[in-house]
This record gives sequence, C-alpha cells and structure tokens, in this order.
Amino acid sequence: MDTADLLQRCLDGDPTAIEALILKLQGRVYNLAVRFLWDPLDAEDATQEILLRVVQQLGTFRGDSALETWVHRIAVNHLLNLKRRTVESLTYEEGSEHLARASQYPEYDGLDRNLLAEEVKISCTTSMLICLSRHLRIAYILGVIFELDSQEAAYILGISPVTFRKRLSLARTQLRAFMETHCGLYNPENPCRCTKKIGYDVEIGRMTPGQLRFADRGQASTLLDQVERLRDDITLMRSHPDYHAPERLLQAIKRLIDQRGIDQP
Repeated sequence: MDTADLLQRCLDGDPTAIEALILKLQGRVYNLAVRFLWDPLDAEDATQEILLRVVQQLGTFRGDSALETWVHRIAVNHLLNLKRRTVESLTYEEGSEHLARASQYPEYDGLDRNLLAEEVKISCTTSMLICLSRHLRIAYILGVIFELDSQEAAYILGISPVTFRKRLSLARTQLRAFMETHCGLYNPENPCRCTKKIGYDVEIGRMTPGQLRFADRGQASTLLDQVERLRDDITLMRSHPDYHAPERLLQAIKRLIDQRGIDQP
C-alpha cells in the first residue's frame, strides 16, 4: 500500500489503515521523544499525544514534504512546547559534580555488570543532551542522531538552514567540551567509568537494578566499541539502542482516536 492510499483510507476511517499508520510512525516519534525528554515514561505520554495529533490532522497534509518530515514537525513543535521537566534543570556544572563523586566509587563487579553499565552509559549521555538548551538539543537530535540534512531539519524547526547549522555546531561544541573533560568513554584519560557510576547511581536513586529505564528497551547498538578509538560524540550518541515503542501505546492511541475522531480536509 503506497502512502497516498494509506492516508486516504485513514481519512475514510479505516481502522486497519489507522493502525498501520501508527505502527509505521510510532518508533521514530518515540525515539525522538526519549532523547529529548530523557524519561521513557514521559516520552511514551508525549508520543501518544503526538500521534493522536498526526492522525487528527491528516486532512491538513498537502504533500509539500515527505510524510515523515511533516510528522517530525508536529512532534518537534509538541516537544518544544511541553512544560519543562525537573530533569531539564540539570546543568553541565552539576553534571561534572556528579561524575566527580561517581569516579570515587569502586568498580561494580556483579553478574549484571554489563547490563547496568549500559544503563549508566545511556542515562548519563542522554543527561548530557538534557543539559543543552531545548533549541540546541533538538538541533543535535535531528542533525546528529537522526542524521537529517540541514534543509530538512530547518524546515522541521521553521528556521533557515544557516541558523540550523549554527545551532548544531554550538550544540556539538558544548557537548564535546563536557565529554572531553569528564567522560571516560569519550576520553579514557578521564577517571569516570560507567562501572564505577553504577554504585553511585543506585545510591542516589537514579537507577534501580531490575527496573531499568533504557538498557532493556530496544535493539542494542554495536557502535560503542568504536567510541574510544574515534573519540567522537556522534558515535557515542548513536550507540544508544533503537528503542521499541511499548505495545500498550498503540492501543492507547486507538482509544483516543475512537473518542475524538479524525478531522476531515
């Protein structure tokens, strides 16, 4: 089924087509939301609202861009206008204090060492994104993690390609400056290690073994072994899993569609 046929069937109220559209889009939207908001539960709520808006506004889609680009624009607008989360108050100065304290902890050597170290890596590096301003953060996610070119990313954000490139460059500069002086993955000369931070994160309540936020929620990447060799923020950030949207998300969106309906063109 091509995109035009799928969209028309959705507008006609075909529940099978609506489900197919949601399944087509939900993974991308959820991955965007997790990286922007840090907390997968917050990302799930945001994804639900974004996809509901997408389905309800299908009648306004005119094909001036690819469907995915149009969806990204709706998603980004929604995320940028959300009420700020408590986690977004984190600064690089506070982050450096956390890593300094964590580096004093002994190496964790439990049987679940690798899994918990992966959890720490994802949680910590996503927190580094959270330290960026919202506009720099979304530019980094679109340009580096989603690998969109400046024309498409600028269209999504409603800015010029020049402005987008400036934001992306500034985001990378700030992120790399922090990694260079604090992150042991990015620069092995730094004392911080994910296996040391396990104990610290458990002690301060940031992580609970058996109730992980990140490490067991998607398809693992094989890029991490390249990070130290490349000393590269891009490789480190792309080493995050490709998160699977929770199965309950589809049913929740379908219930909301049943309640609110779909706007007609």
